[in-house]
Amino acid sequence: MAIRDSNAAQALQVVPFFTNLGDEHANELATRLVPRRFGPGQVIFHLGDPGGLLYLISRGKVKISHTTPEGQEVVLAILGTGDFFGELALLDDSPRSATAVALEPTETWTLHREEFMHYLSENPGFALHVLKMLARVIRRLNTQLADIFFLDLPGRLARLLLNLSEQYGRKTQDGVLIDLALTQTDLAEMTGATRVSINKALGRFRRSGWIRVSGRRVTVVDQAALEGLIEISG
Repeated sequence: MAIRDSNAAQALQVVPFFTNLGDEHANELATRLVPRRFGPGQVIFHLGDPGGLLYLISRGKVKISHTTPEGQEVVLAILGTGDFFGELALLDDSPRSATAVALEPTETWTLHREEFMHYLSENPGFALHVLKMLARVIRRLNTQLADIFFLDLPGRLARLLLNLSEQYGRKTQDGVLIDLALTQTDLAEMTGATRVSINKALGRFRRSGWIRVSGRRVTVVDQAALEGLIEISG
């Protein structure tokens, strides 16, 4: 049990929500975390499901998406180790505002709403920290929305690849490898485009030498060129 609580406390302190927790507080909350595992493609929760749990990713990757009334899926985020999700329903006790699906074998720690709210009420400084973290999430979503309206597809795709390379990038001899298996459908859903148009844009990027594609892995070769696309289309 001590080993489990130690691992849970370490997982807490990696997550931005809890980065500044002291050991005493981290250990206290760790005793209330419950581990959960998900297989590739397994739905963690659906849009509209009851909330009540905060998820902390200790291993794996999770896709957060929303389906329009027309049936089109829009990917809001792809999250990895150290990320968290489910925080909105945790705060207002409303139904889930999106669907979460494991993209690969994924391990999480979960925290119940009652435990989280109790800790929040007892630690005003932590409550302020939570508000700042939520503000960052809102800013990111606002940027995504603005991109759809103000950037053309090459600009949106360039921004997405740069963001993913910053979040999941691993330096190689060729450039920055995005260490995430992505299909063209995934990229289309994340940019509000069609798979056909993404295929054409990727082909252009590849022929220009800005990226390299190997299977489902993309390597950013020329970051400056992609940044230039954002400036031109914006």
